[in-house]
Amino acid sequence: MTPLLSRVTDALERAKARPDRSAIFTQLDATRILSEARHQQARADAGEDLPLFGILISVKDLFDEAGQVTGAGSRLLATRSPATEDSTVVARLRHAGAVMFGRTSMSEFAYSGVGLNPHHGTPSSVLVPGVIPGGSSSGGAVSVGLGLVDAAIGTDTGGSLRIPATANGLWGMKPSQGLIPDAGIHPLAPSYDTPGPMARDADTLCRVLSVMAGARIAPQPAERLRLAVPQGAFTNDLSRDMAEWFDRETARLSAAGHHLQPVDMARIGAGIGLNRIIVAVEAHRLYAADLDRLQTLGDPRVLSRIRFAETLSAQQIDDAYAERADLVRVFRQTMEGFDALLAPALSMMPPTIAAVEADFDRLNAAMLRNTSLVNLIDGCAIVFPSPGATPAWSLTMLAGVHGADAALIGAALRLSPAGVSELV
Repeated sequence: MTPLLSRVTDALERAKARPDRSAIFTQLDATRILSEARHQQARADAGEDLPLFGILISVKDLFDEAGQVTGAGSRLLATRSPATEDSTVVARLRHAGAVMFGRTSMSEFAYSGVGLNPHHGTPSSVLVPGVIPGGSSSGGAVSVGLGLVDAAIGTDTGGSLRIPATANGLWGMKPSQGLIPDAGIHPLAPSYDTPGPMARDADTLCRVLSVMAGARIAPQPAERLRLAVPQGAFTNDLSRDMAEWFDRETARLSAAGHHLQPVDMARIGAGIGLNRIIVAVEAHRLYAADLDRLQTLGDPRVLSRIRFAETLSAQQIDDAYAERADLVRVFRQTMEGFDALLAPALSMMPPTIAAVEADFDRLNAAMLRNTSLVNLIDGCAIVFPSPGATPAWSLTMLAGVHGADAALIGAALRLSPAGVSELV
């Protein structure tokens, strides 16, 4: 048995032995996965250039795979016909030699930052039993954190890649919207939806991201960074333990010779409510004909967020889109001369699943606050493991303007003690 087939077989056995398997994977077809691994092995044996050969990648239940049902974590869509072809992203990853290892569970329709799913169950963070996995790409992050796969593909509408990466100690990237094609990916809010990867290390993240984008994303490292530390957004109203951690992190980076400058972003912070409006409106357009069925089939927490759109006037909706466009311009102007924005990924440490079930609206909003601000201002962002964080959360978030993906990855590599070695 080749090393690849041996590894795939071992990962399948480990996954199937887990009591929470169905909370991690919505579909885990061993026959299909082993067949794909044999096919990729045959291609490698024939001498094909396969940049992702040997890499196992789990697939969020939003990406079409030929012959598989794209269920979006919902009972409403579970009886759909299987997809007839791969999404563009999946096709590119397969062409590069990766093995698609199962479809992962998620918050219904990708509409939550905590990862709860009443249909499939909710897996714990790999770092602390009973703590949320983060959402909406929950199963994907857990599959990587457990070492079943090397990377996971997901989407980020308000933090759905970065929050799970944070809660499971991973590298997670929200690319610039449009860098990666969304053909064959089930939408939630097209103004925000962005496909991207999570991985256990920066090198794998960059390799997978490059294949997803169809072009090499080469990190652009700088020796000393100029970092904007936002005031009035991202860093306001942090929990005590998060504020203490961020103070230590900014002190560490300053001592390392980086220049950290406070920057007023209060206007951006004040715009956080715009996301709620725009996402609800666009989700409502998608599911307006299914609301009665969702009353009995759906997650009531998700349905209530979709129905929020029904309380809005046409003027409120128009104003929200106009204000968002202005904030995108404000952010781009504010970031002139900076390499990246530095902020905590979350406003508080990840809570327990039980706490979120008891206080969903408040804690879901808290989880989404910092990450969703980046979506609001049409930026790109990355989270990565944070030195001194206990547990080993990925609390550090860097954000940049649209199109700054390569520079942002370079900055993350420079700031991460684990990443510096990957620059050489």
